[in-house]
Amino acid sequence: MLASKDQIKADRLRMNNPYAHMDEDGGFSALLPVYEDNGHQDPYLSLNNGDNSDEVWAKVDMSAQPEAVLSKPEADAIHPLQRGHQNPCAHNQHDEQPPVLQFPDMPADKQGHIALQQIAKAARQLAHSTYIERDSLWPEGVPEEPVQLLNPEKAFYLLGYAYHEVDTLGEIEPGVDVAGIIDKDRKEVFISRRYPVAVRNFTAAHELGHAIMHQQSGLHRDKPIDGSTGGQRDSIEKEADYFAACFLMPEKLVCSVFKQRFPEEVLNHEVLRDLLNRKNDKKTEKQLKTSRGLARALAGLDSINGHAVPSLAEYFKVSVGAMAFRLEQLELVPEY
Repeated sequence: MLASKDQIKADRLRMNNPYAHMDEDGGFSALLPVYEDNGHQDPYLSLNNGDNSDEVWAKVDMSAQPEAVLSKPEADAIHPLQRGHQNPCAHNQHDEQPPVLQFPDMPADKQGHIALQQIAKAARQLAHSTYIERDSLWPEGVPEEPVQLLNPEKAFYLLGYAYHEVDTLGEIEPGVDVAGIIDKDRKEVFISRRYPVAVRNFTAAHELGHAIMHQQSGLHRDKPIDGSTGGQRDSIEKEADYFAACFLMPEKLVCSVFKQRFPEEVLNHEVLRDLLNRKNDKKTEKQLKTSRGLARALAGLDSINGHAVPSLAEYFKVSVGAMAFRLEQLELVPEY
């Protein structure tokens, strides 16, 4: 069966998502959920056939890629904290339950590291699944902005986890409070309210990465994470950080929003200096000459020509440091 580009465009209009059915490289994505009850792939799944023609193949070989499975759990298999009103995302046990998303074990190399491409694909699939199940996850009304669907709490519900925000989780070391805890055995995650929203959001998405990628047992505690740097961290923590960045700041959405905010004609020295250093401050000018300094300025810019605008960091609900790091990852930071 062949699907034309017109059909794909029509479906994108239907979903109000101009980036639907595309992978990280700009082709059409093959990594879409499969529903366990019927075994069929997403009906709009399609791939470019490689010759840039006007048609794309609707059937693809999925054997080389891990795929998540959406299944409807039995009522008695649902965690007690997901019933009733203890979880704001929950339904009563007799109500219709949204499918639970199940990810297979992710392949790792000889050192036990998971490829960044695989991590990014898993994050995209989770984001896509929250979109598919948006009516169940937001019964009071689906958010209008696509970025609002990138909600770790809702994603945890799809994975069958109970999600809690609590006042404190104790200390992980003297003077440093625990920011997040994941218990894979009990399928629970706890996020501390002691930290700013951006840190809580990134920590929760970091725990999503652990839930999907890592075979941990018992409680796993994390320090506060805002995603602003790679740092000296264990490989599994870096993998969870990268998953969080890909989930909260998807490449296509970041590129689209960045290019709307900073079109090509803006990305030259004179205009950038006028935007980012109108007072010609020497310290600021020195910072702008470094990639990280310029990235932070772009990520945190919240005023243009005297008019307040949401910064990129605010739009994606992450810290300025995390947004800057992601802009560098995606090679969006121009030369100054």
